[in-house]
Amino acid sequence: MTGLFLGFLLGFIMQRGRFCMAGGLRDLYLFRDGRMTLAILIIITLQSIGLFAFIALGWAKLPGGDFRWLATLIGGVTFGLGMGLAGSCSTGAYYRAAEGLAGSMIAVVGFMIASWYIRQPGGKQLFAPINAPALPDASLMQTFGMSPWPAVALLTVLTGVLVWRHLKRKSFPVPQPKPRKQGIAHWLFEARWHPFVSAVLIGVIALLAWPSSLEAGRVGGLGISGPSAQLFSLITEGETGFFGWAGYLLIGIFAGALVAAWGSQELRLRSPGLPTLVKSLFGGGLMGIGSGLAGGCMLGNTIVNTAWFSWQGWLFIPCILLGSWVVSYFTIILPNQSIKTKEA
Repeated sequence: MTGLFLGFLLGFIMQRGRFCMAGGLRDLYLFRDGRMTLAILIIITLQSIGLFAFIALGWAKLPGGDFRWLATLIGGVTFGLGMGLAGSCSTGAYYRAAEGLAGSMIAVVGFMIASWYIRQPGGKQLFAPINAPALPDASLMQTFGMSPWPAVALLTVLTGVLVWRHLKRKSFPVPQPKPRKQGIAHWLFEARWHPFVSAVLIGVIALLAWPSSLEAGRVGGLGISGPSAQLFSLITEGETGFFGWAGYLLIGIFAGALVAAWGSQELRLRSPGLPTLVKSLFGGGLMGIGSGLAGGCMLGNTIVNTAWFSWQGWLFIPCILLGSWVVSYFTIILPNQSIKTKEA
């Protein structure tokens, strides 16, 4: 049940901190706002430091396998395209669905179906040519035959410098409404959370997921792609494989976000209209296909696999950026340029 507990904390923190990894990466190139990108880097760094310490103590193990480079490339771009269409990553879609956003609910449905399909015999056969090319070394450490600690030290210094430079910048106070709650209720359900605070909390949860899941017989950290496929099998076929550590993590994420949305009075059903719902369904489907090919979703690859310096995790990031940028260009940048041209 530790998966349920950690998932609850993760869902609560992501909802209250408005922690959207997809939005953070998008804001980096659209608005030159790097706060959320730095927050992601904080999570990776904290997890990396603790993970290799846990491995030395025998509390965690790294997953094995080859590096399926072509599947990661194509899967990352596909996931990025879906992320741009759905307006959030797969994890963000889950916690926003808990808030009552109909578009996110539809995106979750698309993600579940596609995650299930790509793991079926027909899906595996269809994408076999993409999954076939592989390299034996899964991580940078294996490729260069070196200890992980120099890389951990470099990552820590880089993250520290970037965060320090960001915090040194002059900031302007954001107007806040008059508090309606007092004490811990105010801080839990009403106060604005700084992205770096949310990042530290998520980093600790991501780290604890390794020994927690290992105790349950699973090697790995946070991830929702596999359990999403298992949830669809549970709903449609009655298969109970969903009820493992990762499945309880997924339940916890939704439950934690639901409690956070209820406590902050953000729980209400909202529909963006049919065109956006269709786009969200298609986007969720692309994210499911992309995560299946790339061996993980935004959570599993961008946050978890990067922490142990896997080639898959670090290659996934520029690929999702490319896919997301393509969607943003045609849906945001190009239309705005057309409006400015007409006004001129």
